[in-house]
Amino acid sequence: MQTLNIIGAGRLGKTLGRLWQQKGLFQLKSIFNRSYDSALAAVEFIGAGQAAESLESMAEADCWLISCSDGEIAVIAQRLSDKLTERNDVIAFHCSGALSSQVLEVLRPASIASAHPVHSFAEPLHSLDTLPGSSVALEGDSLAVSALENAFTALGCEILTIEAQHKSLYHAGSVIACNYLTALIDLSLRSFAAAGIERNSALKLLEPIVLQTAQNNMSLGPEKSLTGPIARGDLETVATQVENLASVDPQLALHYRQLGLACVELARRGQLSDESAASLIELLSEPMR
Repeated sequence: MQTLNIIGAGRLGKTLGRLWQQKGLFQLKSIFNRSYDSALAAVEFIGAGQAAESLESMAEADCWLISCSDGEIAVIAQRLSDKLTERNDVIAFHCSGALSSQVLEVLRPASIASAHPVHSFAEPLHSLDTLPGSSVALEGDSLAVSALENAFTALGCEILTIEAQHKSLYHAGSVIACNYLTALIDLSLRSFAAAGIERNSALKLLEPIVLQTAQNNMSLGPEKSLTGPIARGDLETVATQVENLASVDPQLALHYRQLGLACVELARRGQLSDESAASLIELLSEPMR
């Protein structure tokens, strides 16, 4: 069984460490976090490994997972370079969605890779059950990619291989669909609040339609899933909503209009006529008064 060290065992690192430990895929050796107490907590959550007081005191391992924040990965790799360059059979990888494996170049001759699980690790205990079925985007050296493909497949994940130069564009797609969806829910709640509907009632109202919309998009695609006034070319309704939003919160109106323009382009790929599209674009593009 290969050994594994984890640097930065936060929500993602703890989840992967525990799942791989339970599956018998890796033997956990050392865990290093910003604080020794958090490393001890990670060891307790995973149920294996030893907390390390420093990077330099970590045990030797076959595989090194660097799961700290994006801005720290290059710094950690540099600090780790003396320790890893003594062996050419080591695998080092990170789980950043935005960065490619090239940020770990300093660790060669180790085999380097990036592995990004397309999953929200907001609550590790929940992720233990929900990670299976998620996709993992892999890129890097063939040895590392092959080993990680086996490791994530054993967890029930789907594997997607990409090129290093496309990593940022790939991650932007994830950000738009996931992070921006969260922002959209917040904008929706702000609009409901302006209408006098309290938060819990609004969330209860939104849940079935948001979940159904997401399901429609996954099964039918965006073109067939878009509904509402823009998809119908209902200029009067859109104009009224822009006006009312602007009267209570100009920022809400601005976001509505910007997103509305994206909806017009999507609706044009469906049933929206060129004439209706032109009218909507003119309305939504008008400068705020």
